[in-house]
Amino acid sequence: MKKILLLILILCVSQFSFSQKELAKKLIDTLASDVFYGRGYVNNGNKIAADYIAKKFKEYGGQMVTDSYFQEYSYPVNTFPNKVEIKFGNKTLKTGLDFIVAPNSGSANGKYRLVKVTLENYKKEITRELINSDIQLAYLVNLPKANGRDEYFAQMDLKATIAQIAPLFVINDNKFTWSVAQETLTFPVIEIKSEFLLNHTSVSLNIENKLIDKFNTQNVIGYIPAKKWYKRKKFFVFTAHYDHLGMMGQTATFNGANDNASGIAMMLTLMKHFSENKPEYSVLFIAFGGEEAGLLGSKYYVENPVVPLKKMKFLYNVDMMGTGSEGIQVVNSTEHPKEFERLKKINEKYDLVKQIKPRGKAANSDHYWFEEAGVPSFFSYTLGGVTYYHDIQDRPETLPLTEFNDLHKLIVEFVNSF
Repeated sequence: MKKILLLILILCVSQFSFSQKELAKKLIDTLASDVFYGRGYVNNGNKIAADYIAKKFKEYGGQMVTDSYFQEYSYPVNTFPNKVEIKFGNKTLKTGLDFIVAPNSGSANGKYRLVKVTLENYKKEITRELINSDIQLAYLVNLPKANGRDEYFAQMDLKATIAQIAPLFVINDNKFTWSVAQETLTFPVIEIKSEFLLNHTSVSLNIENKLIDKFNTQNVIGYIPAKKWYKRKKFFVFTAHYDHLGMMGQTATFNGANDNASGIAMMLTLMKHFSENKPEYSVLFIAFGGEEAGLLGSKYYVENPVVPLKKMKFLYNVDMMGTGSEGIQVVNSTEHPKEFERLKKINEKYDLVKQIKPRGKAANSDHYWFEEAGVPSFFSYTLGGVTYYHDIQDRPETLPLTEFNDLHKLIVEFVNSF
């Protein structure tokens, strides 16, 4: 009889685990599909994603805090809604694979003669070429790997200086990593593989940027009330950003499966769970926009809270939940040692993830503004597995969801421990 009961228990646990991962996969497949346009600034991708999340909030029992799931705000952003094209002779390069344009790039159109410059002679070469040339020029520089923060920013200043004069090519034979900018240069800065520059002295560019002074976006907010009415005024808070980088032109989509469709999937599966298993305290869920542009959505919320910050018992921010073969990292663990020890003990009790690595304070995700405002906060992300990040390879089919089930259980038990 005991063996039968144990088997039933194992089957129930397995079904619970299976359902979380399978549901997450469906959510990620949708959020990181091409029809969401990278959840960014081209083809209305950001709003499509927000509407989808609000629909899921309603479906999974999330209630509105106000008369809408949306908290609206705006900020400037540089975009590339049309062509981003580079040709050497008759060969058209693949956007996002063969090259990328820097997020603060300006526009360039036409044929350009390539001029090589160095860190030492770039001012002299640029001046001489401009005086002696009657055609458009583009400059090529091979920068060494920046050694430290000061050198990195010095190189950024150098690139910006040249790109105010002409298009700039920078050789990058390593990984391309894109981002979001809120300002623009006069001309583009183009990172490119060195193999495409062999035996070429000219290049054709068709790159068009569009700076949007007031890009309208939104946070998506919902909550599950506590099962007992007298505990409904205190909130455990889950946060994750839903925005990503969008598109570079009309051919390169930065789908953002791990970053951060996986975090939104974790949030939604948690909302569904707590809707079906009422929590001791109310649970607030905030899906932020504007994270990739500089933690703008979370900053706006902290400055304009819908649920007052003083009502928040603890905040747990999730990002990049799609791997986990090497465990998870927890930012702010040194700031909240008691809660961190509690999280580790839960992990040990249920034998969930390989390790929970501590990390101190860091302004690397949306937890930051809350922690600075006095709301105790953790930020966790997975370790190990695929390393696609801010590139066009971060797609659903590359994401293993290695420890999603165990992470879900770890977080649920952590909430229940309050």
